[in-house]
Amino acid sequence: SHTTSCMLFATTLLTIRTPLRAPPVRMQLNNMIRTLMGGGGGNGGGNVSAERLEDAAPSWEALAAKLDTASTDDERAFRQDLESGRAARACSLASQRLFDLPDGEAPRLTLFRDTAAWCPYCEKVWLVLEEKRVPYEVKKVNMNCYGDKPAWFWAIQPSGGIPVAKLDGQVIRESNDIILAVEEAFPDRPLLPQGDPRVRPLLSLERELFSAWFRWLTSSASEGAQRANFEALLRRVDGELAASGGPYFLGADLSLVDCMFAPFLERMAASLPYYKALTLRRNDGWPRIEQWFLAMESRPSYRHVQSDFYTHVHDLPPQIGRCQSVPEAEVFAAEIDGSDGSWSLPLPEDDGSLLQPLQGLPARPP
Repeated sequence: SHTTSCMLFATTLLTIRTPLRAPPVRMQLNNMIRTLMGGGGGNGGGNVSAERLEDAAPSWEALAAKLDTASTDDERAFRQDLESGRAARACSLASQRLFDLPDGEAPRLTLFRDTAAWCPYCEKVWLVLEEKRVPYEVKKVNMNCYGDKPAWFWAIQPSGGIPVAKLDGQVIRESNDIILAVEEAFPDRPLLPQGDPRVRPLLSLERELFSAWFRWLTSSASEGAQRANFEALLRRVDGELAASGGPYFLGADLSLVDCMFAPFLERMAASLPYYKALTLRRNDGWPRIEQWFLAMESRPSYRHVQSDFYTHVHDLPPQIGRCQSVPEAEVFAAEIDGSDGSWSLPLPEDDGSLLQPLQGLPARPP
C-alpha cells in the first residue's frame, strides 16, 4: 500500500573574547551628528542635537504610492497574485500558495522556512509541496548563521532547526519527516512508487555523495584523493540515471528520490567549479546528470525554486564554514562573480558555453 511504501521510505531515511561594550546608540548618533556638522566628538564644537533634526524622509504611504505609479501592469499583477496565493509559479516572496484550494478555505499545512530561501533542507520540502500542489502557508525565520530566531519559533522547535511544518495542528520538526507526512496526508500526485527496490540504495548514494562533497569542499587535505573519490561517486550517480532509462532517478517520472537529490546537486554544480575547478554542468564525463538537470529545469515546480551559482557560492560559507579553493578555480570564480567582465550588459546569449546553463529560463516579456 501507499502507507507501507512511506513506512519503508521512513526506515531508510533514519538508517572568545568578550567584545568591548559599545556606547549607547543615542550617544553614537549624537557624536556622528556633531562630526558631520563640523563639531568634534566632545571638544565643544557644534551644538546640534538629534532632537532638533527634522525627519524629511517620505512616509511609507508616499513611497508605496510612488512605487505604484512607477510600476507596470505586469508588476502590479505580480504583487496582487503573490498576495492572493494564486500566482502561477513558486516565488520565495510568497506567504501562501493556494493552488486549487476553494476560496475561503485555509491550508492544512504551514511551512516554517528560512527568510532568504537558501536552506537546502527547506528547499526539498518546498519542491515536494510545489510538485504535489499542496496548499500551504509560509512563516519565515532566519537560519542560525544569519540572525536570531523569534521566541515563538523556539517554542515550537527547541533545537532551532528548520524546516518545521504544522500539518493539521501537528508540529513536524525534520525535513524528511515532513515529506513523508505530506506524502501520506495528500496521496494525490504520489511521488513515492510502491515497493520500488531502487529507492533505498539511491537514497544511500545521495548521502554518500553529499558527504564526499562536504568533506572535499571544506578541506584542502588529500586534494587529489578527495577529487578522485568524488568523481567516482558522480560516475555511479550517472550510471544509476542511465540504468533507470532517465531522465529521472526512477525513470520517466519524477519521484521523491529526485527531490532528495535536487538541493545538493544544485549546490554542487555551483560550488565545485568556483572552489575546486570541477564542473558538473555540460560535462561529458557524466552526461546523464546533465540530462537530469535539464529535465528538472523543465518543471516549473523546480525552475522557480532553484537558485543561481552566484548565490550559492556565497551563501554556503556562512552555513557550513570556510570553503577551500584551489588555484585552478580562479577562472571559474571570476566568471561566477563577474569580475572577468562576464556580467557586462548586455548579457551574452546562452550558446552552450556558459558555466551556468540558462536555456530553461523563460523569455523576458517585451
